[in-house]
Amino acid sequence: MQILIALLLAAASTIPAPATESPASGQQDCLSNRDIKGRRLSAEKGYFARTSRGWWRNLAACPAYGPNRALITRSLNDRQCRGDIVSVVDPFTRMEFGGCGLGAWQQVTDDEVPPAKGN
Repeated sequence: MQILIALLLAAASTIPAPATESPASGQQDCLSNRDIKGRRLSAEKGYFARTSRGWWRNLAACPAYGPNRALITRSLNDRQCRGDIVSVVDPFTRMEFGGCGLGAWQQVTDDEVPPAKGN
């Protein structure tokens, strides 16, 4: 039993920690749902999220995104990460337009973000 525990500990120590942020490129794998203060969806430009550190664009394209649509995320953690699937729905009827896989998050400037609904 002690040998098994020692082998498991040795194996765990060689597994690299998942990369969540690459400061040099302004990219990261995940955004915390608690940090997201606002969202914008555009079929042409993609999915944007505003945090206290500015705006972030998800690098995966999805034709189901649109300005009058909402996202439903299903995750075991409180983050939106590369590889997670989001469902795109009408916020009033809950009609689903499809699911999209998230990519990495890239920090962007304010002028790259599509205008809010009605602007």
